[in-house]
Formats: sequence, C-alpha cells, structure tokens
Amino acid sequence: MNDKKQENAKKPNGFVRFLKAVFVHNIGWKILSIVSAAVIWALAAGLL
Repeated sequence: MNDKKQENAKKPNGFVRFLKAVFVHNIGWKILSIVSAAVIWALAAGLL
C-alpha cells in the first residue's frame, strides 16, 4: 500500500507537466514570439 502511494507521489500529474511545458521549456523563443507579435500589432495599428 505504501509503495503505491510513493509511486503516485513521485509521478507529476498532467497539470504540472502542462505548466512546465508552457512556462519552462523554450522560454526564450516564447518571449521572442510575444515581443515580435506586439511589435507587428503596433505597426499594424499605426502606433510606431
């Protein structure tokens, strides 16, 4: 019984894996894409 609890405690659930995939992996590319999208939007809106 304790072995199953320890195995489940070690295994990250799907939500934690999703958050790590979104916010941890390739964070530099994600920041670059957000900044470039903001610049393109500002150019299209005539703000720059």
